[in-house]
Amino acid sequence: MVAFGAGPAQAATYCTAWKQVENFQQRSCVITHNSTTIKHRHQVRNLIDRTQKTQVTSFRYINGNVSICKSAKVETFSALQTKTWTCDSRRIKGAKYKTNAYITKQAGGNVGVESRTITG
Repeated sequence: MVAFGAGPAQAATYCTAWKQVENFQQRSCVITHNSTTIKHRHQVRNLIDRTQKTQVTSFRYINGNVSICKSAKVETFSALQTKTWTCDSRRIKGAKYKTNAYITKQAGGNVGVESRTITG
């Protein structure tokens, strides 16, 4: 887990390490954006120098309740491209937040990354 930022007045970003899945890498992040917003982020990057596709989806968890950030959809990546999807949650003091995200392997089956849980 990588953390950026410091202090209550500053945003802090908590990301998983990049996880390789075939010719892609992905990571998920949860970000204390400001006193009213938590951001959920999923990043996927194409590791090869040609266009390829994979299905991408992400979810936000708030106090264990799940909702969709990005609906499952096949995305096209140009050579070496990184794409980022972000959705926001209202920050509630004491609530627990995390981001789960997935890409689909060529042979089928999803591979996920799960951010750490942070407290609003």
